Amino acid sequence: MSASLAVASPSVLLQQLESMCNEVQTPECRHWLEQELQGYAPDAQLPWYRIVPCRQRGHFLDLNTGRYLTCHIGSQTLCQRDLANVQFIYARAPAAHYLLHPSSGIEPWPVDLKKQYQALLIPGHLCLQAWHEPVSSLRMRLMEGIEHFISEYPKHAALQPQHSFKALQHSHWHI
Repeated sequence: MSASLAVASPSVLLQQLESMCNEVQTPECRHWLEQELQGYAPDAQLPWYRIVPCRQRGHFLDLNTGRYLTCHIGSQTLCQRDLANVQFIYARAPAAHYLLHPSSGIEPWPVDLKKQYQALLIPGHLCLQAWHEPVSSLRMRLMEGIEHFISEYPKHAALQPQHSFKALQHSHWHI
């Protein structure tokens, strides 16, 4: 999907969202645009491009030598419930937050989770910091996803006026 799209600049993409918000007629699309511009509520369902897979990394102290080590944390070291809390970044902030102020996307683990696994992740090592980072660029994923919706929505609206937005939301899984 991403190879076929020519991604616009972040500011142009935001202008398109704002312009489209003033023009669109369907309530579903307007709601999506408002969420993109204002951010998603904590309990709102996110579009596929706002759920970003992550890898786990940590900074460790070797208790025998006193040396420091930064390395990958394997998913098998965490129980499934805890892994579910850190294996994805759920990008809920307004699109402008990610598009105009790019960052690495690195987020620390919750303090309680780090404390729980601090001495268990690598035998003989103490975890000083643990974080999750996106496997791919959070900014690029968001730009590609928004641009995909913007470019595909008119086609779906013309073909299926009653269910156009729902069809578009689910089309990613069928590509």
